[in-house]
Amino acid sequence: MDEGFEGLLAQISGVMKLSEEDAHRISTELYRGGVKSLTNGAALFEMNSRLAGTDTTWDRLFVSAVRDFVLIHSDPRNWVTEDEADWLIEQIDRKGARPIASEVDLLLQIMRYAEGVPARLGYFTLQVACARISDLGKATAEDVERVRRALIVPAGEGGGWITGAEAELLVRTNDSIGFAVNDPSWNDLFARAISNHLMARAHPEPASETSILSREHWVGDMRPEPGTFLEDVRAGFSEGGWFAPISQNEDRAEAARRAAHAAARRESVISTEDESSWFLKCVSEEKSVSLAERALLDFLRLEAPGFTQGLAAAS
Repeated sequence: MDEGFEGLLAQISGVMKLSEEDAHRISTELYRGGVKSLTNGAALFEMNSRLAGTDTTWDRLFVSAVRDFVLIHSDPRNWVTEDEADWLIEQIDRKGARPIASEVDLLLQIMRYAEGVPARLGYFTLQVACARISDLGKATAEDVERVRRALIVPAGEGGGWITGAEAELLVRTNDSIGFAVNDPSWNDLFARAISNHLMARAHPEPASETSILSREHWVGDMRPEPGTFLEDVRAGFSEGGWFAPISQNEDRAEAARRAAHAAARRESVISTEDESSWFLKCVSEEKSVSLAERALLDFLRLEAPGFTQGLAAAS
């Protein structure tokens, strides 16, 4: 950025709402030269803390300007370095304050367009997306979509499925809003994401199922035909080493495979109370079952008959 733009920032630094004229001037300066330094980038974050949400034009300008600075106007191009990840986290991590929507959107755009991103920035993106929901006290459709987009990109080492850290974060978020008036999309996303994590944990060789267990398959497309989601996997719950990674005991794993097989063939029935007890024991403290947790149980019952019975026996 040149001195003209720095002067423009100084002129409007105290305003609480951007005028159409100011927005046009900033847009002209940004498209002419772009953000060129961390100092000026930080100034945009400071302005955004006051202007975010007051004008959609400003929100778009802020996101595009900082995104291009990180991915285009710094080296290596289209990569986020460790130092840049530190800088982004420092600008956005305001302890105790609700994350700003446009800053979450900025991170999501960087994650989408970058060729490489440090894993901790991916997890941080999911953290702030979930923090908006917890702080608001309910899940809106817009914030659920932000969480979904944050889950698409792996946030740590693993095979491409939802990690334990991500699953725990989703469970904590649901604990904070489980009985609020949430958008129904939260229940569906929670069910799919936690199911993906549990399926990968129970699979004897999850790396051999990189397509069917990929997070893209589970949360990338929210519209698969019900009951056909896991056609290629569910028939094998009674075979191989299923449930062994969870049970850590071959006898229990074998009992789990038998339970899954019997339940899938409708030779055994597990009660709703038993299913709920299994879920609470595995992923949460003792409490009532929320709509999202019920959606998880229903999803597994429909898509993977016998799987919850196998988990109950293996846990």
